Amino acid sequence: MLSLRVPWAASAPSLNTGVLLLCQVVGIASVAAIQFVGGLVGKGLAMDMRLATLPVAVLVLSASLGTWPASQLMRRFGRKPCFITAALLGAGCLVLAAHAVHRMEFWLFCAAVLGVGLQGAFVQQYRFAILEGQQSSSAPGLLTRIQLASAAGIIPGISLFSLLEGRTADYVPWALLTLALLQVLGALALVLYQQPQATLAATASAAPEARARELYWPMVAMGASAFLVMSLLMVPTPLQMCGVEKYMIRQASWVIQLHLLSMYLPSLSIGALLKRMSIARVQGLGLLFLLVGFLVSWVQGLGGHLIGLALIGVGWCFVFVTATTLVARSRSGAESFRAQGINDLCVFAASGLASLTSGALLSVLGWNGLVRLGLVLVLGLMALSWHIHRPRPQ
Repeated sequence: MLSLRVPWAASAPSLNTGVLLLCQVVGIASVAAIQFVGGLVGKGLAMDMRLATLPVAVLVLSASLGTWPASQLMRRFGRKPCFITAALLGAGCLVLAAHAVHRMEFWLFCAAVLGVGLQGAFVQQYRFAILEGQQSSSAPGLLTRIQLASAAGIIPGISLFSLLEGRTADYVPWALLTLALLQVLGALALVLYQQPQATLAATASAAPEARARELYWPMVAMGASAFLVMSLLMVPTPLQMCGVEKYMIRQASWVIQLHLLSMYLPSLSIGALLKRMSIARVQGLGLLFLLVGFLVSWVQGLGGHLIGLALIGVGWCFVFVTATTLVARSRSGAESFRAQGINDLCVFAASGLASLTSGALLSVLGWNGLVRLGLVLVLGLMALSWHIHRPRPQ
């Protein structure tokens, strides 16, 4: 009997990781698509700059409000049925979004985006599902694979719009329908997911680390603030480029794709960095990238947008991954569901606040004023990080 159980125990985590990484690609593709096109569609349907970023804000806020219910539903019913249901919800809402764009109905589009955001709350739980039951030493490597899957999802999520632009007048609805099909395929893949038994998951879960437990709330604040600062500039960039500076949507897609890839690809180096540097130093390096990125974004033209947002993406990656690593190490067992839910609630609430206000801030402050505001916030994050990680007297 033992020889029959060992192969399952060895293969199930690998199978689960593969399935969840595939679904991470599909889930991030839908989220990235709405993040990129939401402001442009909002401006076209609402005909009001103040409402232009509302769809993106709805996406982020619905994901924020869905994080706590998502964690509790999975605690009650298990991850597998919740993940499958959420993927099908995302597919249906993408179809509804395509219909809303075709019919030029702004509020119907916002309602559809609400459902995509709720599905995004479950997508954010994929990383915790992959990490649970693993040793803390393997967390950076697993987070790297998760970040790579997220980067892979950006390409279809944004490229579909630039590929279809010019080929059909309804390129936005067709791109959304293609993403809906990918969501259905993701739901079918989740059928292969093998949900761990409660007792097995409880015994396999790594014990929380004392220092990580102590830093839980500061790291929640750091991760949420990193999202707020990054979203403050990323969300209105397509509006600034296409609506103010009159760039083509293809050029704006280059900027956003490079930015989003810069958010995830640098995670390849984080595992190696953490072997040579402390988490505090890696986090400080990320904050430095954020500062330089905002300074470069002051430069007018396509180059300023490309390089500035790319540097901001790298900075966000270092700050967010280090914060997430400590959050994952801070709790174990059933307690981890509550900790993860609170963390994601704070992260999405901060990002939603930035998304909701960025369009109005752009119209009031202009691009340079928005960049100055971001610089002030980054300097505040640097002060917070120094306070958290400074040496304590013995």
